[in-house]
Amino acid sequence: MARFSATGAATAGFGVIGRAPLAVLAWGLVILVTLVGPMVALMWTLAPQFIDIVKAMPDPASSSSGAADPAMMARMMQLQGSMMGVNVVSWVGGALVKAVVAGAVFRAVLQPDQKRWAYLRLGMPELWLGLVTLVQTVLFAMAYLAVLFIGLIVGLIVFLVGSAAGEAGKLVAGLLIALVVLAAMGALIWGVLRLSMAGPMSFVESKFLLFESWSFTRGQSGRLLGMAALLVLILIGLELVLYAVLGLAAFGSWAGIKAMVEALQGQPPRAWLHAFWKIAAIGTVVLSFLGAFAMTLVYAPWAKAYQELVASGAGKA
Repeated sequence: MARFSATGAATAGFGVIGRAPLAVLAWGLVILVTLVGPMVALMWTLAPQFIDIVKAMPDPASSSSGAADPAMMARMMQLQGSMMGVNVVSWVGGALVKAVVAGAVFRAVLQPDQKRWAYLRLGMPELWLGLVTLVQTVLFAMAYLAVLFIGLIVGLIVFLVGSAAGEAGKLVAGLLIALVVLAAMGALIWGVLRLSMAGPMSFVESKFLLFESWSFTRGQSGRLLGMAALLVLILIGLELVLYAVLGLAAFGSWAGIKAMVEALQGQPPRAWLHAFWKIAAIGTVVLSFLGAFAMTLVYAPWAKAYQELVASGAGKA
């Protein structure tokens, strides 16, 4: 029977980072230049409008607060329209950049000899990978809503029946509802795991493959779940370490930040933006490179699992 190492796959991202640290940094640069940087710049240009609107809002205690100011409404609608544009750019650009960087991670695992351009490409494998990821997201959302709707109906029926039986019935109903919720969550997770190899399969074969993952992962749900659980624990641990570092940095610079805020009291919005632009710029760069490392840790395990399953004969008649 085909099998793979759940532990080895879950930690595959560290192997990629260790073998190709400069490539991971290049992925962070791509994220910075093509996605995070432009998005922060767009948000930065909209920040003065948002601050002006907040400052111009009437006092809730004022007697005239209930009257709608046409000029204020027009400015709010303009800001909302701009935010919608930002969201569209973020969604489309994010999907494309995600496919390119995920493709680079897959290539580093599955095709390690393709090192040029830091494993980065923009071709049919990346486009198919992006498409199958999008379809997976839509399917998951639909399945989640369906399970939620059915669960609410079943839960309501069980609760009503249990309530009619008194306190003991309510207790039994509560337990049954909890079991239904756990079963629904388990079914969703199982479905996600069975379709989890669609990305690596579509990338390697450069065509749209989705439900082919279902037969490919037959008998592998337990190992995939173990791999995913270990990966989540690793990410949580790293996140806690990151929060601790950021907390210490914020604590060390708190006095300076407090003094800056006090000096800016009463200043116009642009003065605030000018004062904090260095912090925003540093945060943007750090966020981009952390995103590249995080994507490496998240995507490499699935590529490694696929590689080992193929090597051990998965999917063969």
